[in-house]
Amino acid sequence: MKVSVLFLWLLLISLTNTKPDVHTATWYDTTGHPRVHREYSTAAYNYLPLHSKVIVVNLSNNKSDTVEITDRMGNKSQNRIDLSKKSFGKLANHQVGRIMVKVIPIEKGSN
Repeated sequence: MKVSVLFLWLLLISLTNTKPDVHTATWYDTTGHPRVHREYSTAAYNYLPLHSKVIVVNLSNNKSDTVEITDRMGNKSQNRIDLSKKSFGKLANHQVGRIMVKVIPIEKGSN
């Protein structure tokens, strides 16, 4: 698994000429959010157009998930991505609360 994630990461960088961003990732409680946030891998992120797809890789265990940017974060923090509970659960235990991740763009959406 580690080799395939690394290979995919290198392939994406070479094809898109885009370097991944390293951020602190958290997860947000989906109570009161639209159904899409509870059932799909989505995220709030300020630096790519809405509906962009990214691969998020947990730096401590190399687990990854493909996520769609469906929301913005407001003025909380410039160096952070908030993952849906489902997406964060694919990368780490929810009790951890905060992890370091690579965010690798794979498809640009529109604003």
